[in-house]
Amino acid sequence: MKTRELARAKIGKITPPKFEHINRQIPPEPHTAMYVWHKYWSRKTWNVVGEHINAYTKPGQIVFDPFAGSGVVAIEAARSKRRAIVCDLNPVASLITDLTLRPVNTLKLLEAFERVRARVQKPVAELYTIHCLKCDKPLVADCCVREGDKLVEVRYKGCPHCEHRCETGCKPKKKDLESLAELEAKRIKEWYPKNQLYYDDGTPFMKKEHYDSLDQLFTKRNLRAAAMIYEAIEQESSPQLKKFLLGAFSSMIHLCTKMMPVGNPAESNHYTFFSSPGWTQHSYWSAPRYMEQNVWDKFEGSVTGNQGIINAKNETNEILKDVKVTDDWRKVLAGEADIAVVTDDCVELMKKMPEESVDYIFTDPPYDASIQYGELSYLWNAWLKADFRYTENIVAHEVIRNERQKKPFEVYHSLLNSSFQGFYKA
Repeated sequence: MKTRELARAKIGKITPPKFEHINRQIPPEPHTAMYVWHKYWSRKTWNVVGEHINAYTKPGQIVFDPFAGSGVVAIEAARSKRRAIVCDLNPVASLITDLTLRPVNTLKLLEAFERVRARVQKPVAELYTIHCLKCDKPLVADCCVREGDKLVEVRYKGCPHCEHRCETGCKPKKKDLESLAELEAKRIKEWYPKNQLYYDDGTPFMKKEHYDSLDQLFTKRNLRAAAMIYEAIEQESSPQLKKFLLGAFSSMIHLCTKMMPVGNPAESNHYTFFSSPGWTQHSYWSAPRYMEQNVWDKFEGSVTGNQGIINAKNETNEILKDVKVTDDWRKVLAGEADIAVVTDDCVELMKKMPEESVDYIFTDPPYDASIQYGELSYLWNAWLKADFRYTENIVAHEVIRNERQKKPFEVYHSLLNSSFQGFYKA
C-alpha cells in the first residue's frame, strides 16, 4: 500500500487492502540450475520469496529490492508477472541477475563455447600432462594435490592407454615434477588480474589472510590456464555470447584457486576424489593442503554441466521468455520494461526515484559484518574487469560493518538507517 493511502486509511477515509498474511513456515524447495549456476553469498530461498511476492502484490505491480544480491527477488517477480527494480552496488551481482533473466539462444551459446574449445582446450590440457603411474604413458590429470607450492599427489579417473585409475595417495613422477618446475618458471604472456587485496590507503582487506594480491591465489599453472581461457573468450565477436561465457568463467574461477581444501568424502555427498568441497571460508584463506583443479574441466562444467549456464538458460528461456530487462529503472516505472537491474548505491538510487513509486519491498540487507560482499566479490569482479574504482566505491557506499573501511557499528547503523528512510519514501 502507498504511504499516503495508509495514512488516509488510518483516519477511516478508505479501506486498506486485505492480505492473507503468511503466518506459517514455508518449507524451502531446492534450487535448480537457474538459481545456482553462479556462486553467491547468502542466496535467498526462491519459493519463500515467491510466496511473499504473490501474497502481498498483484500482477503488474512493482517490487523493489535495494540489496538484490544474485537476483532471486527479480526472478520471482518476473515469474509472478510482476515488474521489479533491483539494485546492488556489486557489479558481479548485477551480472548474475542480468544473465539469469536475459534470454539467449543456447545453441548459439554452445557453438561459441565450442569455438573457445577449439582455440584453447588442447594447449590448456598440455599444462596438466603427466605420466601414468602404471604404464608410464602420457595422460591429462584431472586434478592434483599440493601442500604450499609442492605437488604431492596426482589424480586421474582412468589412463586412456591401460585404464589405470589413480584416486588418492599417488605420488607424481620425478620427470613430471621437473616439467612442472620448467613450466612455472616461464612468464605468462596473457592478461590476468594482479589487484592488491588492500584499500587505496594501504589498509588490508578484512578478509585478506595469507595472500597480498589476487594472482597469488592461484598456482602458476592454474593462473596460466585461466588466462589462456579468458583470452580465448575475449576473441568472441558477439558481445552477448562473450558476456555469457565470461559469466560462466567467473562462476568457476574461485574453484581454481589455492582456497580449495582436500575434502573428506564422509563430510559431503558432493565430494569426489577429483574435486574440492568448494570455497568453504568467507575469506581469502590459505588451505594448507589443497586441490589444484584442472581449469578447463571446471570451465567446461560451468557451461555444459548439470548446474552450468546452458541448463540455467534452457530453464529461464522457457519460464521468462517474454521478460524485458533493462538497466534503467525509469523504464519499469513507465511500463516500458519488466525488470530493471541497477548497479548503484541504493540510497543514491532511492533519492532519484519518485515518492511512492513502488508497491512492495522485499530485501535482505547486509547483516553487520557477517559477510563482506564487496571484498569477497573482488576476485570475480577483477577477472570481469568490472573493478574501475571498485575499492573506492565499496569504501564510500557499501552498507557493512568493516573497521578496515573505517565503518564501525555506528557508521553501519547510520547507513542502514538511511536505507530504511529511502524504503519509506519509495
